[in-house]
Amino acid sequence: MKKIIIISKAIVGARPAPFGYNGIFLKKSLREKLQDKLNKYFKDNNIDYMAETDESYKDIKELIAEGYDKVLISPYIKDKIDLKNIDNNKYYVLTYEEFNDCIIDNIINSI
Repeated sequence: MKKIIIISKAIVGARPAPFGYNGIFLKKSLREKLQDKLNKYFKDNNIDYMAETDESYKDIKELIAEGYDKVLISPYIKDKIDLKNIDNNKYYVLTYEEFNDCIIDNIINSI
């Protein structure tokens, strides 16, 4: 099974602190809604993938080393993530519409 992880926050600053936006909508965060929609799509279409959300604030390189096949990056933190020397096929930077409205068409095409 291939694994996808959604990151919506990153550790930044001289005094490291979480940064990002993960709005709450009907008691679910945006990343949780996106995760649920992706997993439903995978299940309904018999696709051997599983989406998860990150709560560890790990570096993208660590997540890839842990076996995640694709890292979905929130548009709110895209400028805070170091993507140098990372294969373009290992990550996907979400648009505001994809993240806020859980639009998965382009995400599915990228995997």
